[in-house]
Amino acid sequence: MSKKDFNEFRFAGLDYRSKSNKYLTMNRVSTDESKIVVKVSDSHIFQTKYGYGLILDRTHVVWLKDWQVNINYYGIEVLLTREYFNVKESSKDFDEFCDEPENLTWEEWLTTAKAQDSILDEDGFKANTVKWEK
Repeated sequence: MSKKDFNEFRFAGLDYRSKSNKYLTMNRVSTDESKIVVKVSDSHIFQTKYGYGLILDRTHVVWLKDWQVNINYYGIEVLLTREYFNVKESSKDFDEFCDEPENLTWEEWLTTAKAQDSILDEDGFKANTVKWEK
């Protein structure tokens, strides 16, 4: 599978396109709301030899493949799909987080992606566009 075909698969419905020779951009929410791209802080994500863990609260994570995470100069973007948003209880306690049951739902992450997409700068342009390194 070529890189273009793979991008067609993983970014389907997000209207991805080139922003520059180094970055792609896309919508944060797919038209059917089954895929989202959310910017997270580095304290919410950790890497293992099998992929990444997205910390949802003190004891819960969602496991991600390497290709669902993009870490670059502009921050950390994660690609989530409703179908594979499987919340797992972690064997590790993340003491810096509280118990937040609302973070365990797809709807909360969808709301976050929509909120990030609606941030505008002083000129009325989107201030938080996706910058996914190619």
